Amino acid sequence: MKDLQENIVPAENQNSGDYFPQGGGDGIRVLFVGNSITKHAPKPQIGWTNDCGMAASCLEKDYVHLTAAKIKELDPNMSFAILQVANFERQFPTKDIYADYKDAIDYKADIIIMFFGANVSKDYDKEENPAVRFGDKYEELRNALNSHGTAKVFHSGGFYIRPVLNAEKKAAAERLGDTYIELGDIVTREETHGKFNHPSDQGMQEIADLFFKTIEPTLKQLTNS
Repeated sequence: MKDLQENIVPAENQNSGDYFPQGGGDGIRVLFVGNSITKHAPKPQIGWTNDCGMAASCLEKDYVHLTAAKIKELDPNMSFAILQVANFERQFPTKDIYADYKDAIDYKADIIIMFFGANVSKDYDKEENPAVRFGDKYEELRNALNSHGTAKVFHSGGFYIRPVLNAEKKAAAERLGDTYIELGDIVTREETHGKFNHPSDQGMQEIADLFFKTIEPTLKQLTNS
């Protein structure tokens, strides 16, 4: 039986950079913070030729663009950006967040969606007293991206089952008064998994639907709708 929890995508060299502004108007600013599920450039040597969230069949069907399309129904002038943090996942103990992610910090998003963790070494889950806790650096990243202090921040459990990481993310969200999103059986059903054990089009749609449902009340407050 296929192991849906095996992350078989190399964490290195997923994109040529980290920050990708996607354009838009002067309305709500949304920042998607994620890994290969959020954006992975073409890498033919592993069989991936798209430039979008892996493993959507096209750009319009990844969770970022599906969610953005729904937000545009409420605010046609919305803009969004992507911060791809696979390198943060691999290097979080030594990552200089303010230097490396300055552009994303300066974006001053109104809504931030944090959805990542898969590329953190599995050895971390076994450490009793890590020198640097993922949750602490995760919280530091969240605070840096919201250094302007007005963003509404949403945190999601990972697409792969990583109880230690999810617990640390959830604890950070609770400390900060943010919202934590449980993905439920999206992470365990075969039909929500596609190439490389990343979300299929159905998986992407379900993630986008869940994210939009969760952020919709905030969107309505921001748009007075």
